Amino acid sequence: MGEIISSNVITWERATRIVETNQLGELYRDQRTTDKYRVFKESCIANGESVVQFIVKHRLQWVSNGQVDVQPSSTRLFANENDVCFIPNEFPYNFSKDITHLVVWSKLRIPCDPNSSIGDVSPRTRCVIDKFIHRNFVEQLGMCDEDVLWFRNFPSLQSVVELSHVHVLLRNFPDAFYRAIVNTSGVVLEESEVDEIMNSD
Repeated sequence: MGEIISSNVITWERATRIVETNQLGELYRDQRTTDKYRVFKESCIANGESVVQFIVKHRLQWVSNGQVDVQPSSTRLFANENDVCFIPNEFPYNFSKDITHLVVWSKLRIPCDPNSSIGDVSPRTRCVIDKFIHRNFVEQLGMCDEDVLWFRNFPSLQSVVELSHVHVLLRNFPDAFYRAIVNTSGVVLEESEVDEIMNSD
């Protein structure tokens, strides 16, 4: 099946259903955003960069001594502020205007569940991600659970596969909250918290 392009706006209710049922292939961009993304990719190539190189250098600014630095500082997901960064999705899916679409990037690879035929994350990894997202948007910023969604695309749906990332959708996200979280690592987890989840029965 080819890429879906549609002008039909994805509402919060529909986004919630898609995420909760894991039907992530139902997400799509409109034609204008699709064209912008194509032009962006062509511009990267013309400048001798890949998309991921551009993101790392110019958006995440993970650069050390003039070189791209994506070597993780921790072996635990979302447990070191040097390994994590929230930025806006510049080419978001065709969501309604009340939805803010952020992406949290991770230097540490988010593994696929070897038992998943579609490359989904494992239940334990899902719990780690959920705890990190909950900590930042519910505990720290005071948002309601029902106004926060997240998902990690399956490898077959990822437009950038070289660097792990999680999509975060926020309903009616205040500007002050946006300024507080964007271009930061947010509040990372303690390594012991990650270990407790990953080693649980």
